[in-house]
This record gives sequence, C-alpha cells and structure tokens, in this order.
Amino acid sequence: MIDDPLGHILVERQFLTLMDCRDALAKARSEDCFLEEILIRKRKFPRKMLLKILENEYFCPAVDLEETPGDPALLSVIPRRLAARHLVFPVGTDGQAMKVAFFNPSDAKTSAAISQIANRTVTPMVALRHDLRDTIKRRYDDMERELSASARGNNGKARQVPTDRRTQVGDRSDVLLSFSKEGEQSATALVDKLVDEASMRGATDIHIESKEHELVVRFRLDGVLRRAAILPASVSASVVSRVKILGGMDIAERRMPQDGRHTLKKGDHLLDLRISSIPSQFGEKVVIRLLSKAKGLLELDNLGMPPAVSEGYADLLRTPQGFFLVTGPTGSGKTTTLYATLNAIDCESVNVVTLEDPIEYSLQRITQVQVREDIGLTFASGLRSFLRQDPDVILIGEIRDAATVEIACRAALTGHKVFSTIHTNDAAQAIPRLVEMGAPPYLVAATLKGVLAQRLIRVLCIDCKETYTPNQSELAVLGYPKINELHRGRGCKTCSGTGFKGRSAIYEYLPVSENILKLIIERASSFAIQHAARQSGMIPMSEFAKRAVLSGTTSVAEIQRAVLTDLGREQLCIHCGQVVSLDFAVCPFCQHVLKEKCAGCEHPLDPTWEACPNCGLEVESELRKTYCPHCQAPLAGKRDSCPFCGGGL
Repeated sequence: MIDDPLGHILVERQFLTLMDCRDALAKARSEDCFLEEILIRKRKFPRKMLLKILENEYFCPAVDLEETPGDPALLSVIPRRLAARHLVFPVGTDGQAMKVAFFNPSDAKTSAAISQIANRTVTPMVALRHDLRDTIKRRYDDMERELSASARGNNGKARQVPTDRRTQVGDRSDVLLSFSKEGEQSATALVDKLVDEASMRGATDIHIESKEHELVVRFRLDGVLRRAAILPASVSASVVSRVKILGGMDIAERRMPQDGRHTLKKGDHLLDLRISSIPSQFGEKVVIRLLSKAKGLLELDNLGMPPAVSEGYADLLRTPQGFFLVTGPTGSGKTTTLYATLNAIDCESVNVVTLEDPIEYSLQRITQVQVREDIGLTFASGLRSFLRQDPDVILIGEIRDAATVEIACRAALTGHKVFSTIHTNDAAQAIPRLVEMGAPPYLVAATLKGVLAQRLIRVLCIDCKETYTPNQSELAVLGYPKINELHRGRGCKTCSGTGFKGRSAIYEYLPVSENILKLIIERASSFAIQHAARQSGMIPMSEFAKRAVLSGTTSVAEIQRAVLTDLGREQLCIHCGQVVSLDFAVCPFCQHVLKEKCAGCEHPLDPTWEACPNCGLEVESELRKTYCPHCQAPLAGKRDSCPFCGGGL
C-alpha cells in the first residue's frame, strides 16, 4: 500500500511499478524531499508529464508554477500559514473567481475556507508539491521584505529573488509515448472512468474532441460545457475506437458520421448512452449523451409550470383534437415536457403512437417508432403510415419540413391529437415558421390550438447562495424593481465552483385565440402575434425569468444568457401597429414618438407607463398624446374627425 498520493496515482495507473515507487519514496524520505523531485531528478518523468497525470486524475487544469508568476496582489488574500499548511497558492483571477493552485484540488474544506476568506469563487487548479512549497516560501518572503522596507521608510521595492529555473527533462513526445504504451486496456479503463465521473457529476453529455496535439474531454454540466481532462493525441484513436465499440459502430469507418447506443448498469439503475461520431480535421469527435433510466417520467405537476401556464396547458390537453407545439432550442427540455404530457394521457383507452429520432426513453403502453432515413422511414412517410393505424394521439419528434407539417395539420384536422416540437426562440415565432415551411395559413389556423415555449435556466446552489447589492445595469435588466438585494452563487465544492446546481424550466404559453387566428390568415409577423397575445393576457417568458431572479432562484447573468439575449431588435408601434426597430425614437410610418426620457430624472420610459419607475413623476409627455394621421395636429379625447383639418379618424 502506497501512502503517498502521487505514488498511489502512478502505481494505480501503471506508470510506475510498486517496487520502483517504494524505492523512490525511501530515497525521498532520506533526502527530506517529495517523491516528484526524485522522479524528475532521475529523469523517470518530465515535469509536464506529471502535471498532465495530475490534471487527468483530478479533472481540473494543471499549472506550472515555474512558468506562472502569479498575482502579487492576491498574496494578502490567503494567509501564509494557510498556504504553507495546505500547499495552496493564488495564481490569478478569472472574472469574479480566483484561480488557486492545489496539490489536492478535491480538498473541499480548504477550498471553502479560501472562498470564505477571499469572499469570491475559487477555481481549483493542480500543481506539483515541491513547486508549491518553493513558490510559497519565495513569494511570501519577498512580500514580507517589501513590507519591512516600507515600514522603515524605504520607498524602493525589495529586490526580487531570481527564479530558479530547473532544466526541463523530456518534451511533449515523451508524454505521448508513455500514454501510448498503455494499450487498449487503458483506453477501456479511461472511457469507463470518464463515463463514471460524468454520471456522478450529473453531466448530460461528454464531448471527446481530437485536436492536433491533444484529446480534449469536456462535460456538459447544467447546460454549460466545462473542460474535464486533456489527454495526449496518441490515445485519441484508441479512446474513440473504444467508444465506437460500445455503441456497436464500425471502428474502421472514420470518414462518415455514425450513431450508436449502449446501455450500462450503474449500481441499481441503467444508464443509456447515445453516441455520435463525426470526422474532423485531426481525427474524430465523439459526443456521448447520458440518459439515466432511473429518473423515470416526470408528472406534469412536477415540471414547475407556474399557474398561469399550467392552467392553460391543462385546458389544451382536454381538447379532443388539434395540433400542439412545444418550442425552444436544443436542450431546453422539450422532450421531457412531451413525455410528461403523454404520461398524463390514459393510454389504456386510447391508441398512442410516437415517431422519434432517436427514441430517448421506452414508454409503457405506447407504440414508439424510430426514424430511419437511410431506408426511407422519415417523419413524413412514417406519419402517413400512422394514419392507417387508427391512432388517437400522435407524437412527432420534430417538425423539420413542409411535408411533415402539412400531414400533421391534416391529421389534426381529421380528429387526431398531434404533439410535436419545433426550434424557435419564443412561442409567437412558431406560427410564422410553420407558414414559411409551406403549410397553408388556413390549415394552420384551423388546427393549431396552442404553443408552449420553454427554456432551462441554472438554479443557484443552495450551499453557497448569498445576497449582494445589485448594480444599475442589473436593475435595468429587471425593469428597475424596488429591491435592495439579489442572490448569486459564491461557488463551492457542491457546485464545482460554478455557483449553480441543477436546472429549472421557465415557460411561455400562447393559446390560439380568435385575434391570433385572424393574424395567422393575414400572414402577420411574429411581433404582431406576440403583441396580440400579450394583449390577451399572455405572460412572456422574460417576465417569468425576472420573477425567478427576484425570488432568488437564479441570477441576472443566467437569464441574460438563457432568455433575454434571445429577444429581437424590433417592436410594434403602439399607434399604427407597424413593425419598427427598437433603435427608432419615432415611427417612420405614422411619426408617433416611440422613445422619451423622464423630465425629472431622464430615466428611459416605456410607452405604456403612467409614471416614471425611478422618481415617480407622472408621465406627461409626447408618448401619451394622440395625433391626427392627416395633419399631425395634437388631439384630445376620442373623436370621429380631426377638428383642425376635418380628416376622418
């Protein structure tokens, strides 16, 4: 048994034999130094190779402290006693986070202590122990000498001790050669460890990307990709081949994209892997999507829909026939919502069939069909066959072409209930998209019953959530609410330093009312449809996102990333209804004033506001005046004709 952490890693990964490791440890103890110093001195391992091994073991970036000067301003943040005792050293900053080098990045207590002392998120990095020891002593000694000189009235800076640059043993080719000796068995173990680590952290996807000099591995955690490991390019072929073997794919075919599936048993539950490979410049890129079958199907009541959305959506589901759409970008939870919808249907008394690409989960009492475009089984051809199977409810995985949307609409017109998804930024854009695909507007108006748009936003980690005073730009995003504090995630071991743990959905439900039907027939723009829907009581997704920030569920930066950045740069003129740019101060069609500032505080005003939200001054401005469309004379009250020119109003 090896009690040295680095020695244990080297022996476990078969970089070093047990006997050689014990001999090196004995020599290190006799010379009162660390194991890595002996290994580097004897030229058994280059420094860069040891750093790569530690980086892959702890799944965080490595830093060579001999090449990284660090930030002198951060030395006063971490006390010297803490740095020397736990071998940690502040390297620099990354936005609001502080990058700290550890020998053991998995030390959650030390990371939490540093985060609390520094009052900021800690981004862990890994470094060699002797580098940490020497750097800590050298840099803190320099700082103390500078402070002593300042105390004696010496305005000059203390002389910096030159860095002892040790000779670099070996190069990158030595690192690659060591990895290449592991063979196929090590590739199998490496892929298994990547899948285990991704599953444990709750990752939804694993990206394995072949680069010119390395193999980059990234995990998608809570919808955001984060680097997990960097491996030598020499193991790229063996790792990709191992993944393709798992998916039942052709390892000899490297010029064409391939898809595969595999099911793993992890403890008491099954893990479904959906594997996709594509050729790239320096090899193949493989993406593994992880689907845990232990989670099961969600109930509609557990999706977190606000009452304003869930009540309307429930009414929609009670409609005996019609076409229903769920829209949003890839990875926004559309399939989960549709599966929960099917789970709410009595499948014993009705015939439910689905056409999916791919089938993500196996559903009981439901007939599921996989799209196979290579043999001609497309969404359109499969849907035609469904109509001869006496279906009551049809689920189409995605609306992709004109044939599919027209057949879906005609199926809904003949008494079927049809569910599907489409990729748009909001609910209103789904309607013009169907028409642009080639569906006749009269057919869309006759069958479409409602559109549900959704996004997934990251939820603040409950272990490190803290309050802070928002700045003016954040208050502007929220519409200047009367609040003094908001919430943000500080970052901790639980959330891997991100400040977020888990995700939640926000929605926007657009029922197709009578005024919406008229706009569909008229081929109106999405802005006109959205404006009419809001007048009918639809609450936009951005409003639900702002409520999530005010309730402490998420942060302003997160809703800007996931929701508010998707808003268009156009608006409707409230006077003539024409679509104009948000940058226009006056409508070019009717010359109506679109923008104005408060006379008291010059705060930007919305055309519909009665008073300034910043100073409370009542809005008495051009925004609330009405003008004659013929002579542009100001009008007061409701009139049938203009008193100045006699033109009809």
